Amino acid sequence: MLLPDAKITVKVVDEAGIPVADADVGVGFNQGGNTWIGERKSESIRGVSDTNGLFSAQAKCMGGIGISVQKEGFYRSSVRQDYPGTYQNKRRWEPWNPTISVTLKEIKNPVPMFVKKVQSEIPDENRSIGFDLEKGEWVAPYGKGVNSDFVFSLHRQIESQNDFENILTLQFPNEGDGIGEIIAEPVSWLSLRLSHNAPLIGYQPQWQKKVQYKLPEGFSFTPKQSDNQNYYFRIRTILDDDGNIVSALYGKIHGQIDTAGYIAKKCTLTFTYYLNPTPNDRNLEFDPDKNLFEGRDRFAP
Repeated sequence: MLLPDAKITVKVVDEAGIPVADADVGVGFNQGGNTWIGERKSESIRGVSDTNGLFSAQAKCMGGIGISVQKEGFYRSSVRQDYPGTYQNKRRWEPWNPTISVTLKEIKNPVPMFVKKVQSEIPDENRSIGFDLEKGEWVAPYGKGVNSDFVFSLHRQIESQNDFENILTLQFPNEGDGIGEIIAEPVSWLSLRLSHNAPLIGYQPQWQKKVQYKLPEGFSFTPKQSDNQNYYFRIRTILDDDGNIVSALYGKIHGQIDTAGYIAKKCTLTFTYYLNPTPNDRNLEFDPDKNLFEGRDRFAP
């Protein structure tokens, strides 16, 4: 199969939009292959960005493009997407040589944090149950947790395997606690997905996810399912008489807060969280070598 030519220019910038020179850039052009037998063909072009942060690459391409950028002092950044256009008469892709920006995030101050992927059956239904983020456990009598940082409640109505409703609610025990949604695309393992610091505002005291299934309509979700969904949270908040924050802990959740086993005997809760244990420190740049939970699991920054 004769593939059309493709050419793109990668523009490497920092978070302020300033071009980054001398960054290592790799561009992979998908050239097909038989995916049924695990055969993938591609051509990879490598080089460095110039003083304007630019690097151009050209090759035959079926349509998919992968870009990887790295430089000392920054987190690796990657982009995977379809070519932003169409091909003309199978000769070349148009528009010819579009510019694709890739942002490098600076490595500033990675810190130790409590990081854990929770995959746990919700112990009971129709009641509020606390989860201690510093212990990584449900609170007593369901586990060894002490502080109800997150308070979950599950309500289910099951008529049949083709007709059910599942409502998961997350609330908080303290005024000023809360959760805020943030959309960010998943990135490579070595990349920083969210901002370096948690925001000061935008935290809501309640979050809820409602899943319904009923034939013939099928599934519906509230909020809408998204692979790009992430969250910031604030817990253990202490306010003064004027409502100002005296002390609080900040953290983030990579990905969704999800449930599985909608009609099973027990519903399973899953989410991956990062908690900075230092009061009032909004730094959420995690050092992957310093997880305060012992174990072999590795997590992104």
